[in-house]
Amino acid sequence: MNSARTGTFRSALLVAIASWVVNSHAWAQTTPNPVMPPATPQPAAEGGGAAIAAVVVVVGLFMVIGVVVKLFDLKQKRESEAVQLQAQLSDALLREPSLAGLPLTPTVHVPMWRGTPATIELMGRVPTPELKDTVLRIVRDEAARIRSDVQIEDRLSSAWEDLGTCVGRPAHGVTTGTE
Repeated sequence: MNSARTGTFRSALLVAIASWVVNSHAWAQTTPNPVMPPATPQPAAEGGGAAIAAVVVVVGLFMVIGVVVKLFDLKQKRESEAVQLQAQLSDALLREPSLAGLPLTPTVHVPMWRGTPATIELMGRVPTPELKDTVLRIVRDEAARIRSDVQIEDRLSSAWEDLGTCVGRPAHGVTTGTE
């Protein structure tokens, strides 16, 4: 079976080579193409519109690419500002000894446009309302030192606030015995 395939392949290869050799010699025996009369010159105004359109399209594409690059650069700059402000706030909270070990997370969002204030979202849990006020004061002072336009979203919870919402209701899964 394998020898039959090899024989078929060899014969097909020989036919292809022979055809190539014959055709290359046959080209020399063909008649030359007739000579074409010289083309009449066309007025330049007919092709000028397409060239102008092509230039306008290329310039337009360059302008679009430039705007996209500028917006990307602005976005990177704003993200860098947000990371820097967030790091400064985290460091300020870590320097305060009374806040040591508390799960406090400042998250900063700096908008793309200059006129809009940066948003600082404070999340975490503090044991007392006094410590909550301390956290807000530290964040407000540190943010004002770096940027003048900040907006603080307080998402801090204190244990006293949580206790006040549960008064009069038993804890989840606890029965009072009156049922």
